[in-house]
Amino acid sequence: MKRGYYIAMAAALGCLSAGLCACNTESETYFQSPVSYAQYKASGSTMAEGAGYVMGTDVVLRVCDDDNFKSKESYNKFLKLWNDVKRMLTETENSISATVKTSCIYKFNRAEAGARVALDKTAYDVLTLAKEVYADTQGYFNPAIYQSVRAYGFGTATAKQPNKLPDGNTVLEYKVLADSFSDLILEEDNGGYFATKPTKTVRIDGVTHSLKLDLGGIGKGWCAEAVSRLMDESGFKYGYFSFGSSTMVIKERSASDDNAYKLKIKDPRYNVGQSGESGFVTIPVKNVGLSTSGDYQQYYTVDGVRYCHIIDPTTGMPIQTGIASVSVIGGGAAEDDAITTALSAMGVEKAVEYINEKLSDRIVIMLAFIGGEGKIITNRPTEITVLNQAYSLGNVVKDGKIVLIKNVNKKA
Repeated sequence: MKRGYYIAMAAALGCLSAGLCACNTESETYFQSPVSYAQYKASGSTMAEGAGYVMGTDVVLRVCDDDNFKSKESYNKFLKLWNDVKRMLTETENSISATVKTSCIYKFNRAEAGARVALDKTAYDVLTLAKEVYADTQGYFNPAIYQSVRAYGFGTATAKQPNKLPDGNTVLEYKVLADSFSDLILEEDNGGYFATKPTKTVRIDGVTHSLKLDLGGIGKGWCAEAVSRLMDESGFKYGYFSFGSSTMVIKERSASDDNAYKLKIKDPRYNVGQSGESGFVTIPVKNVGLSTSGDYQQYYTVDGVRYCHIIDPTTGMPIQTGIASVSVIGGGAAEDDAITTALSAMGVEKAVEYINEKLSDRIVIMLAFIGGEGKIITNRPTEITVLNQAYSLGNVVKDGKIVLIKNVNKKA
């Protein structure tokens, strides 16, 4: 893109995220109509844009081509791409949304414990990947924390602080239910796809509950990867797609020597109207998928304690790890989407172990507050530029591995 140099990314550019958090809402999906070719030429713009709102989140596609859409034919190629993107996003939401009443996941959630529920290919594939990441992160990514998220007032279009926090028994019962996600069975049978619900149930206030899912923490990345493929198939090498600004696929930037964008990662403690820099680091990126999760887009405080939408599956409660922001750059956007939330829940020490063992091929940038001090922890310290000098590096890298500086490895 010739006019935009920085791309800003929030920790939920989500829940944006939210990974273990649920980002789907009851809000209506809509897409803006791109301007006509005549309007595009009159604007003097060098890029074409499509935008909309789906899965409770803003989406933006921006592309340009080698001749800046000098011909109507090249602009029509963009219009076709945008129509393909809209179709894919709508079909995916209608497959995996926890709130669209005709979706596979909505039907699964309302099925009885032990029921065998028919899925379409998209829901089956997304759930298959979710189970793989669940196993790989030892359960720190768990899309079955649906009830826990909602017990704390998150996960719907009207998300807000509840009148009272859930009691200990409710928290424990929902956690036990979420733990049964490992018992979910996925099958292909005679050309069809099925999920068998775990038999585990719990009773809370006289009501029986079975396992429910929310794939918002992996679905955005799944869509971003699909958009990346559509861009490639359409021949667009310049531009990017942002899903809520927490999950993105970034191609190349045409107007720079290295064809890279400068990605600015939002400072999780920056407030609208505040003076100073809104990001805490920048890093050049191109031809990558990426995701950020953080504790600041959906949260409230009670007695000085921050409660955010990211649930720690080991406690059934909002994370209290001190990790405010985690970005993973490289690899698949869907996997990154889930992993960033898992890292947030792990805490600094376990997160570093996971990064060192599993993510050496990706860039990881984490901001954690340890003893009141903001520490940037990353496996690529030489590639980032720190914007907020109130934060300092909390690690060094030796033999490609993160080594925490003394006292940074403690859980907040």
